[in-house]
Parts: sequence; C-alpha cells; structure tokens
Amino acid sequence: MSLELTGLVEDFIATGHLSKIELDFLEIELWETLEHIDEITSLTSAPKNISKKLKLKDNSSWQLCTAAVLDAARPQEISRTVKLEKLIVKNSLF
Repeated sequence: MSLELTGLVEDFIATGHLSKIELDFLEIELWETLEHIDEITSLTSAPKNISKKLKLKDNSSWQLCTAAVLDAARPQEISRTVKLEKLIVKNSLF
C-alpha cells in the first residue's frame, strides 16, 4: 500500500476534506484495484481506528478505506465500498 494513499485516507479522516487532485489520485488507485482484483493475493489491513472512523469492520483493508473516503467525498448511486466488498468476498481476499 502506498504511503501517499494511506496518508490521504488519514488526512481525510482528520479534516473531512481532500483536494480534487487528491481525490482523483484515490479514484485512480481504486480503479486499478478493481481492474486487477483477480491478480491480488492479499490486502493490507488498515488500523482499527481508521476502519472505525470510516464505519467499516475492524481490520478492513486500505482499499476499502479508500472506497469509503471516495463514497463520502464523491457519492455515487452504487457504493464503491459495497462493490469492492463483493469483489473481496468473491476473490476470497478477506
């Protein structure tokens, strides 16, 4: 997990805000994850306090945290978090 991605998630939790460029970066990172999920063998868990603040299960992955940040900052009709959770289960990445 890139230091920049984890830092942006932590910044969002602290401030509730990210710039357009920062959000675009997270969108690209999440898109890469979704596109290549079948090639991923494991996910790195975020600390419990991060997962909790984003209203995710304890030890949720940084990718799920990224999806939750994007859902909060740029809501879509279909939640990125729900979509990614389904793919994680389908690919047994929990």
